[in-house]
Amino acid sequence: MVDGISAGLSGVQTAAQGVALSANNVANLNSAGYRAGSLVQAELPQGGVRAQAVSRSQVPLNPGGANVDLATEAVELKTQGAGYQANLKVLEAQNRMVGSALDMKA
Repeated sequence: MVDGISAGLSGVQTAAQGVALSANNVANLNSAGYRAGSLVQAELPQGGVRAQAVSRSQVPLNPGGANVDLATEAVELKTQGAGYQANLKVLEAQNRMVGSALDMKA
């Protein structure tokens, strides 16, 4: 059985890691030799997801700079933000279900 709270929390944590990595990429936009990273996610057997690894882009570096693509980072931030919000909804629903169960028990 999938534990909704654990699955939701893992999704929120992974989305937050993705946002942090994307922010780091943008912050290093002008850092010479910096290679943009992207988060690799893995499904957990009991449900949910976790950050498995950070892969570094092999795209050639800009002369004297990094290989950060702002359009890619904007899409990544939007995607991770949507994932974060969706997992918060999972936590809210699980909280309501537990609350209802406790109310019936009382």
